Amino acid sequence: MNIFQEFTQNRAKFQRRKDLTLEVRLWIAFVALMSNKWGTITQLAAKFVISRTFVYMLQAQLSEAAESCFGLHGVHSKTQLMEAQKTKSLECALMLRLEGKCSIPSISDILKRMGLPNNSVGTISQELNKIGCYLPNTFYAGNGEILYVYLAVDELFSHSRPILISVDPISSAILRIELSESRKTEDWINHFDKLREEGAQVILVVSDEGQGICSAKDMAIPDAPRQPDTFHAISHRLGKWVNSLEKSAYAAIDEEYKREAVFWSAKTEDVMQKRLESYLQAKSEAEQAIILYQDYKFLYHCIIDNLQVFDGQGNPYNRIDAEENIRVALDYMISLPIKKIKKDINTIYNLLDDLLGYLDTADQIFKNLRFKGMPEYMVKAFALAWQYQKNAAKAKQPKRRKYFADKEKEQLQTIGQILGDDFESIKTKVFNELDKIIQSSAIVENINSIVRSFLNTSRNRINQEILNLIMFYHNHRRYKAGKRKGKTPMELLTGKKQDKDWLEMLLELTKKNSSIPLVA
Repeated sequence: MNIFQEFTQNRAKFQRRKDLTLEVRLWIAFVALMSNKWGTITQLAAKFVISRTFVYMLQAQLSEAAESCFGLHGVHSKTQLMEAQKTKSLECALMLRLEGKCSIPSISDILKRMGLPNNSVGTISQELNKIGCYLPNTFYAGNGEILYVYLAVDELFSHSRPILISVDPISSAILRIELSESRKTEDWINHFDKLREEGAQVILVVSDEGQGICSAKDMAIPDAPRQPDTFHAISHRLGKWVNSLEKSAYAAIDEEYKREAVFWSAKTEDVMQKRLESYLQAKSEAEQAIILYQDYKFLYHCIIDNLQVFDGQGNPYNRIDAEENIRVALDYMISLPIKKIKKDINTIYNLLDDLLGYLDTADQIFKNLRFKGMPEYMVKAFALAWQYQKNAAKAKQPKRRKYFADKEKEQLQTIGQILGDDFESIKTKVFNELDKIIQSSAIVENINSIVRSFLNTSRNRINQEILNLIMFYHNHRRYKAGKRKGKTPMELLTGKKQDKDWLEMLLELTKKNSSIPLVA
């Protein structure tokens, strides 16, 4: 006997209302059974012009029939169904908040449309914060284990409160994320100390020139060298002048054309003479602006070219030669008639001693690969392919990005023809080594943009619990594209396979800790 037959057998003996068909009665019973909303019984009674007692009778009959088919010993099917609905609601809230980056009011509206319980803004916020309380804000290496990591550090702000972030640039895993009261030296010292307490041994620190970060690094982890961010040091400071001088040159050319048009409109010789002088002056200023722009752009690209890791043949650039070339370009650049540029150039002068440290790393990796038995021509070929990949990732213009991507593909195809079936495994090993050449903290900037997307949907306010959630989601989500495709940051960091999806892991954690009292 199925549930519908049992329901009809146990229903009321007399049926006076022909409009109340079996389907209608079943629907009334189901709504009454599943709804936790106050006033549902009264609304059903009013809608179908029936008594509340009749609604309760239908509810009891369906509950009894459902219990006989689906019930467990000592467990009511209604309870099970409600728990399943709550779990589904929490699952949707997590997906919408973390994968969809929806605001909590938007999540509330979506859950209501789906007919799921626990759909109020307050309940959703409370549930997400509760899960965040179970999660750490610092990566834990394991019992007594030490994990050697590179560290890219930066900070962003949530309504004037700084968020301190440390990321491993190779795996892209967030190692610590912290909502702090300030970003002073002592705050960053505490940040670094917590990482070491959890088993992280820092090999290299990459950062911008933030005073708190630099001071804290020297005090907390003095043995680890610091690599200044080449983007902030060079491109960020000097690149802006390329665009500025180009606009000035075009403005001067436009002014020259206007003066020329005015000159030819003159009617008398005196007026023509005055306008000719004005036109010649504008023409001279335009020529000077063009020359200044071209000279500066040439020097700027000379500096950028010397920041490359490998030359056109795949050989590592010599650090001493690259540094000398950059100094010469800066000397010429500072002599140009450009206002307010001397401060930026002097800052770069002061950074040069540390700025090119990554070239020493590249040279060492190149020698290690040769020492392991790889032919020199093969190391050079892989080095060029790796550099094309890096340049494609950094390129802002689609045409330039496509150029480098095509060059990388062409280079790897050539190598693949030589290596055959061993190509993929060798490529992975070589690229893993080359990825240890770190020039900038660009990866932490990418993580900042991820966190900022959550700030944008929370009125620029966020708490530590949600930051813990973001860290867990990012570290355990699987990349869909790029060089890390198919891997999670945690797999790349630890080398251990992750069998479960991040959502499944979170739901299991929630179930496991549901009976544990929360501690703020």
